Amino acid sequence: MSRLLRDQINTVREVAVFWTEYVNSHRGAPQWRSPVTHLSWVQLYMLDVLLLLCVVLFVLCITLPRIITFIFGKIFRGKEDKRKKE
Repeated sequence: MSRLLRDQINTVREVAVFWTEYVNSHRGAPQWRSPVTHLSWVQLYMLDVLLLLCVVLFVLCITLPRIITFIFGKIFRGKEDKRKKE
């Protein structure tokens, strides 16, 4: 494994020197910078997605119990109505 790692054209020092000189000669190399540096804080922390998830969760918490009680009410009320008719 050591032989495989050492079997390279350039040494680690040569690669570090190359990239340091590259960045210095290209004024900081803006083409290699991460696009995250251009995002606003709302986009960076994905607050729009978080807000959407909170709204969906809130709507589910409000409507789901009502839907469940409606369904169970129809199921069990239907059985009671049949017993009353008999």
